[in-house]
Amino acid sequence: MEQKILEEIGLANSEIIIYRALLRTGSVKVGELMKEVALHRSRVYDAINRLIDKGLVSYVIKNNIKYFEASDPEKLVSYIEEQKEKLNQKEMSVKKLIPELRKKISPTKPHAEAHVFLGKEGFKTVRKDVLRQKQDIYMIGAIGKEDKFVKYFFPGFNRLRIKNKIKWKVLFDHEVKNKNITKLELMDSRFLPKEFSTPANINIYGDRVVTVLWKGDEPICFMVINKEIADSYRKWFELMWNISEK
Repeated sequence: MEQKILEEIGLANSEIIIYRALLRTGSVKVGELMKEVALHRSRVYDAINRLIDKGLVSYVIKNNIKYFEASDPEKLVSYIEEQKEKLNQKEMSVKKLIPELRKKISPTKPHAEAHVFLGKEGFKTVRKDVLRQKQDIYMIGAIGKEDKFVKYFFPGFNRLRIKNKIKWKVLFDHEVKNKNITKLELMDSRFLPKEFSTPANINIYGDRVVTVLWKGDEPICFMVINKEIADSYRKWFELMWNISEK
């Protein structure tokens, strides 16, 4: 457990060995540390230098000899906070760069991508993408699934949808006509004929078209990113909307 957590925050195995050894030994010379960890001299020095850079190890000089010691474990939290700050700065830099990079996309080549997202984590990824795009949603074949996962995940998604003022235009399956899910805020709904109910639904938003198929409790999501395709689906949606029951 301890090893795994330290690895997850970005420490190499040799760094973990050195750090834990210094916690046990207290202030020691490098020779004594090498005996404690049984690592090659170069690996010990490399790991110590990286740990010093991360603020997890320090040293004092006594009689021209360096004595190394581990920082208080509370410093691990400070290290994580520093990494977060660096990531935030990188994210801001990348966001500023995106408009310039997009200018380099050749206008003669239509942009198209296709992705498959599997399972509940994949479903969550798609729903997060919906919120990130902040575009109105057009949905065909919503079945109001009662799976515990959807019931747990949906309220948070819907709250953020409303907060971002994302409208939802839905062609529900006939079976959910009398359910509360069809009467949400910023939602306009109609109903497909009974014979057109299926285990799949289609979500159109921005330049994306996502088909979701529920196999038991595990969803499979197929995403296509292309403006022309999304615009075509929206036209078909409006045709179906105009002939569907209120």
